[in-house]
Order: sequence, then C-alpha cells, then structure tokens
Amino acid sequence: MEADDREIRELERAAEWRLRKVDANPADERSARAAAQLFKLAEDLRRGADEKLLYEYRCVCNWLSESDGISDFVLRAEDYRAMVGFGEWAETGDDYVRALIGLARETFGMG
Repeated sequence: MEADDREIRELERAAEWRLRKVDANPADERSARAAAQLFKLAEDLRRGADEKLLYEYRCVCNWLSESDGISDFVLRAEDYRAMVGFGEWAETGDDYVRALIGLARETFGMG
C-alpha cells in the first residue's frame, strides 16, 4: 500500500536522522531510544497495521489533498516523528497511525 510504504520510509528516515545524532554524540541515549522506537514503528507498519485505521488514515489524507491541506499535515507529521522520544511517543504502529489521524484532523480543523 503506497501510503503505508511512504510512512514506513518516513519513520526509517527519522530513525536514521536520530542515529546520526548518536554518531555525533555517543552519550545521546534519548536519540538512541527514539531511533529504536522509530524503527520498531516502521516494522510494525511493515507487518501490517489495523486495516480500519489505515483506511481512515487514507481517507483523511485524500480529503486533505483535495482541500490543499496536505502540505500542512506533512509538516506536522514530520515534526511529530522528530519529537518521538522527546515529548511524543507511539507504542505501536497502530498508535502511530492513530496519532497521524489526529494530526490530520487537527490540520483540517476537526480535532
């Protein structure tokens, strides 16, 4: 599924960014934990998130695309991934998708 693959890639990119922070400062344990969690979330999505959640996520994203709100949402989702382990957290891939749905709804003024 295209949206799922995109989210997996974005999670992995955020994890790799956190690992570069660890490379620059090996004492940065928070970034190391955040990177591990981001990789875990990507793997959860790869194994398959709840189909109803994914359907809702796709619908909200399609709605945002049609209303020109998708670029704002993309920036908010990027900020969310950057903050995992630093004030934000998702335990599972499903929790991550729920968080994205919430951000998407807030972006459109529904949250």
